[in-house]
Amino acid sequence: MKALVLGASGATGKLVVQQLLNKNINVRAVVRESAVIPGQISDDKSIEIIRGNINDFKIAQIKDLVKDCDTVICCLGHNISLKGILGSPHKLVYNAVVKIIEALQSLNLNTKFILMSTTAYTNEKIGELNTSREKIIFSLLKMFLPPHKDNMLAADHLVYKLSTKTNIDWVAVRPDSLFDEENVSEYEIHNCKIRSAIFNPGKTSRINVGHFMVELITNDQLWQEWKHNTPVIYNKE
Repeated sequence: MKALVLGASGATGKLVVQQLLNKNINVRAVVRESAVIPGQISDDKSIEIIRGNINDFKIAQIKDLVKDCDTVICCLGHNISLKGILGSPHKLVYNAVVKIIEALQSLNLNTKFILMSTTAYTNEKIGELNTSREKIIFSLLKMFLPPHKDNMLAADHLVYKLSTKTNIDWVAVRPDSLFDEENVSEYEIHNCKIRSAIFNPGKTSRINVGHFMVELITNDQLWQEWKHNTPVIYNKE
């Protein structure tokens, strides 16, 4: 088994990579040119590191990345800095999702695709609704915060643009307020949000997000349960 991980040097991406390696899964990791990779990861013989800006990759390069992979995990995100939030590319995640899906479809691959999304995304297709106050705030975020709009577009592409009849099976994992935790702890998975992401947010450790993603690709029963869906993950209180 081989997994392609986008955003592999990010706060969550590197935890995903480590847990894949712990499961003896081969990893192809795409990281920025300037990314610093921990030694315990870079020295592992089961990992192949590709340096470059995924936003600049042409479709032919994307096809080379995915052609021998069983799973693609997208942990891309914008840097928490003025340039990262307001600077280009404004559609980093969306562009990557579109190109990956296009490459998988053109090669007719039965590859699993997992997107790290957010509870800021509301899946109206399954009946989720925002309150009036939430709608106002989310509308403002969409107008003035490019990374928020980017994440919404990326999830929408999976939910509304991909038919369940396609050869692409996908899951968009939605954590709530992310924080760092050293070890995997108890967590719970829900079909819908059970609390307000704005007014009553829960917490999700990054390592638990990584654990759930890896479980999805190694546990077929779990995959069948959540494919073509947007599960919400919270740390158990």
